[in-house]
Amino acid sequence: MFIFSIVIGAAALDIVPIVISALAGAVAMLAIGVMTLRQAGRSIGADLVLMIAAALALGKALQETGGAEILSGLLAVLLVDAPPPVVLSAFFLLVAVLSNLVGAKAVAVLFTPIAVSLAADVGAPVEPFAVAVVFAANCAFATPMGFPTNLLVMGPAGYRFMDFVRAGLPMVLFVWATASIVLPFHYGLWN
Repeated sequence: MFIFSIVIGAAALDIVPIVISALAGAVAMLAIGVMTLRQAGRSIGADLVLMIAAALALGKALQETGGAEILSGLLAVLLVDAPPPVVLSAFFLLVAVLSNLVGAKAVAVLFTPIAVSLAADVGAPVEPFAVAVVFAANCAFATPMGFPTNLLVMGPAGYRFMDFVRAGLPMVLFVWATASIVLPFHYGLWN
């Protein structure tokens, strides 16, 4: 608990970045014998490594093939006559779903320029679409691939893939519904 407190405290007080703090905490736990190297190795299973590799490959494929642009273009075609709030809601949901498959950071980077062009296509201001990317990319609660911390706790806690879906999907839907109501009103898209 002492090491955990130091790791969190050092990161929270901005003494060191969380990555360095966590790594130092892991090394300290190994050094004082809280866990062995074998125990640490077992917590990082083959399924964890495979999921990370698959998510990275999927993100790279979406970027290299233009898949993200194709998906948003398809969205624009399907919702061609829809009002901007409906397009914004659908775009938010697309980004949220992909953030659970590819990862929050990759989706944010891929979809920010798409948000700008989609806003222009529907004649809406860019800000609500950019904000939608920020919030939707951070809706990566429904799979372990969404955030690195999800993957890190999966093995040691004994979680399964469906545990993330059961707990995370309602949260994703809640944030999507909330953003679909609040963003259009805040940015005056219903006018």
